[in-house]
Order: sequence, then C-alpha cells, then structure tokens
Amino acid sequence: MTGPIPSLQSPHAGFVNALARLFIRRALPIVAAQRRSVDEERNLNHQLRTAASVRASRAAGYFENDLEGL
Repeated sequence: MTGPIPSLQSPHAGFVNALARLFIRRALPIVAAQRRSVDEERNLNHQLRTAASVRASRAAGYFENDLEGL
C-alpha cells in the first residue's frame, strides 16, 4: 500500500478538537491578563511589606541618619 493511511477519527472527534483549539485561542489573552493582575498584586504586597519593615526599623531606632523623603 503506497497511499496515506486513512484517518480513523470520527467526525465528532474533529469537532471536539476544533472546539478545544477555539477555546485555547480565546483563553490565551484572558490568562495573560490574569497573570498580569497576579503580578501586580504580588508587587503591591511586596511594597507594603517593605514599607512596614522600614517603619518598624525606624521605630526601633535602627536608622541613625533618618533621611525623610528618600
């Protein structure tokens, strides 16, 4: 036999595969936006924890030359 092997997939399998490809294509921008949102929240959390740590250090007197505004 020299021709290609015939596909054994049913028409339903092709339809399901097409739906999966459509879902993935439409979901990619949504996933990217959600990841950006999580990154922004993580950065905000880090900034708040750092600011709290600096305030605690100032309150404990660990900064000898306290430069306000820097």
